[in-house]
Amino acid sequence: MARVLLSAPFDKPWSNGPYLETALRELGCDVSRFDFRSSPDPNAGVLALAQGFRPVVHIIWKGEVYQPAALRRLSERGAYNVLWHPDVSLPSWLPPLAQASDLCCVQSRGMLHPFRLAGIRDPEWLMEGLTPSCFPFEAITPAERGDYECDVALIGTVDGSPGYLKRLWALDRLVREGFRVKWWGRRVPLLHNPLRAWLSPARRAWGGRLVWGESYATACRGAKVLLTLPRDPDAPGGLSSGAFMATGAGAFHLCLYRSGMEEFFRLGSEVVSFHDEDEMVEKVRYYVTHDEERRAVAEAGRRRTLGDYTNHHTFRRLFRMIADRGGPQL
Repeated sequence: MARVLLSAPFDKPWSNGPYLETALRELGCDVSRFDFRSSPDPNAGVLALAQGFRPVVHIIWKGEVYQPAALRRLSERGAYNVLWHPDVSLPSWLPPLAQASDLCCVQSRGMLHPFRLAGIRDPEWLMEGLTPSCFPFEAITPAERGDYECDVALIGTVDGSPGYLKRLWALDRLVREGFRVKWWGRRVPLLHNPLRAWLSPARRAWGGRLVWGESYATACRGAKVLLTLPRDPDAPGGLSSGAFMATGAGAFHLCLYRSGMEEFFRLGSEVVSFHDEDEMVEKVRYYVTHDEERRAVAEAGRRRTLGDYTNHHTFRRLFRMIADRGGPQL
């Protein structure tokens, strides 16, 4: 049984760490988790944990608090360090940490070239997927219908800041068009938000809380249409893991088109895309009233994700990368 040390955020109920840990355990790995964001001294803490656990592989999800010297010491003790960066960014702390790692992986294929230009040797593209057992596919119960049932749902941040204002406008438009809309996320704060965000119809469509895991899956099934509006639709490299979470949970996924989506899903039959607000409204109106077609698309998208895009697929691919580079066989 391979010993894997997983450095990842576990500090919030919706953190990615538990999903990654669950998938590794389901693959038969012996996993020790380290929440670097909650540790008072993460560099000393991870070294102390590794001394007793003796990991074969150390997977670091983000890892912005680590020092290169700590990774080099882990390597000297026999751990193969994998730095996995999921964001479309290249922060200043990352190149030194990547250079101290045995392998650096990026979530977005479009980030491979910037990483190479930054002196990071041979980065690899590795998509995060879905851990199905964390997003159970179950029928929505009568007790849940009042909270979750709607025509259109959006899961994520909605406010008047530049990165999320288009979500606010889109939801406002859908409310004005007469659709039952709900969105799930943090409350729109009054501070730093324009009055129009605070008074908007979209703010009043707030579901009242964040959703994750089982509640995320329920929100997906309670909506006829799950709408996705990425914060940065022009970012290079296809999709985020949210697309696999939505489809794997059984949602009919309607998303703003991003270049490269066709590589992952058959557009129109597994997920549906749109290019502007008018097309969004047109497709919501169509699919809300065409139940059989909507359910067929949702089921096809779910089958594709479960067949190709789970975290079990992701980690098997990572283990092959490690072996192909002369690292341990997992």
